[in-house]
Amino acid sequence: MEQAELFRAMVDICLLIIAAEIATTIGARLKLPRIVGPLIAGVIFGPYFLGGVIIDNIPLIEYNELIYVFGEIGAVLLLFQAGLHMKFRDLLRSGVAAFTIASVGVIVPFGVGLLISSILGYSSITGLIIGGALSATSIAVSLKTLGDLNQLGSPEARLIIGAAIIDDVIALSISSVILGVASASSSISAISFFRSIIITLGIWFIFSAFSSLAIPRFAEYINKLEKLDATNQHLIQIASILLCFGFAGVSGILGLSPLVGAFIAGMAIAGTRFEEDVAFFVDILGIIFIPLFFILAGAGFNPSSVLTSNFLLIGLLSAGAVASKFVGCGIPARYFLKDRERGFRVGYGMISRGEIGLVISSIGITYGLISDEIYAALLTVIFITTLLPPFLLKQSYLNEPLSVSRTRESC
Repeated sequence: MEQAELFRAMVDICLLIIAAEIATTIGARLKLPRIVGPLIAGVIFGPYFLGGVIIDNIPLIEYNELIYVFGEIGAVLLLFQAGLHMKFRDLLRSGVAAFTIASVGVIVPFGVGLLISSILGYSSITGLIIGGALSATSIAVSLKTLGDLNQLGSPEARLIIGAAIIDDVIALSISSVILGVASASSSISAISFFRSIIITLGIWFIFSAFSSLAIPRFAEYINKLEKLDATNQHLIQIASILLCFGFAGVSGILGLSPLVGAFIAGMAIAGTRFEEDVAFFVDILGIIFIPLFFILAGAGFNPSSVLTSNFLLIGLLSAGAVASKFVGCGIPARYFLKDRERGFRVGYGMISRGEIGLVISSIGITYGLISDEIYAALLTVIFITTLLPPFLLKQSYLNEPLSVSRTRESC
């Protein structure tokens, strides 16, 4: 990348973040969830709308490789930030509940996707891709919303995080099977399918357990090094970021999502006594990177594609996507949490789709397994399910004080 392109990209990034902050401020005045601001800013200033306006043969906002790299960094930091709010032992405590919610929350949407595909007369391969795209939860939106509401430490938030991480691992296994089918390197086999999921979950668990034991010792060693100099060098914070991106890279090598690796690193740091210092440092870094991730999520949506899409398909997939996650995750969560509203919040938090759904959809369109019509419908569904959880979660928590006050009055 040339120097001029580098500085142009930095200017565009700053413009996008400023636009997102303005949109967030306007949204706050309208009592909208904060996460909606960056998403809407991304749509407005995306390549399919104002960002694509050509001025002197140059687009208003040039979405080059550097901007997307910054966005990926934002996603990694967001999951690292989430990990800082949960120790590995906390995840183990919610193990059965999280695993059950994640499993049912993948099986039900996958089955709904296959059913809708069959009803509309699509092939089994198309149904496999639709089901796969609907099965994967995107935790990023719900995490940001819960953070804005200061609820990341709540029981339902911990359950959402644990279930979404396991959901992510299962969905990655599904995507690998779909990729194998698409490239004709393997056939659909139930045994190999479940074996892939079990192996991937095993790798994730061993990696998490080892990190939770080793990283606290590593952090204490870094702290001893820092004390050798009277000036604070912030070695703990720098080492934590090294672990964040290092774990993300190792996870990719192991066949896991880099986002899962970042979360594991965050959990490991949460088990140290430096958690608050690292969390403050990551909050500062996140000011630039995290909003950009959501801006790019909005920028990938083409508003005009909705006008030429199959509205029946979009309607069925949207309804199926929302209902299947809410039922598949909310009902088991209600049972484990022994609380109707908290269980529903887990259902709300698991509705959004994102990265893995996009990957599976991209596999389908790249290998010619789905039509442009289905691809556009899946992108629309992903965008709709991204916007919905912040409203549902915010409304649920706004209702909580009222219910508590009524309980007190009755007492």
